[in-house]
Amino acid sequence: MNFGFIAAAVISVVCVAWWVVKSEKGATSFALSAMQGIAALFAVNLTGMITGVTIAVNWYTVLSYVVLGLPGVIGTLMLNFIMAV
Repeated sequence: MNFGFIAAAVISVVCVAWWVVKSEKGATSFALSAMQGIAALFAVNLTGMITGVTIAVNWYTVLSYVVLGLPGVIGTLMLNFIMAV
């Protein structure tokens, strides 16, 4: 099971790195996407006091939000919802 997670993480990082290199404004877009992911993490945890929905903050989640951006946060929230049911 750990191999699957590691393989998915490596594939995600390679895809994002390839996109950054091939795109004309890849580095700027990547930086903005990374900041959006971190901002969404803090927004979810800030509103968690009202809604009760929070995300754990550790190196794995922060790295996934930097690499994947806002879709990483949305994916984590969906996984939290699926695992809670």
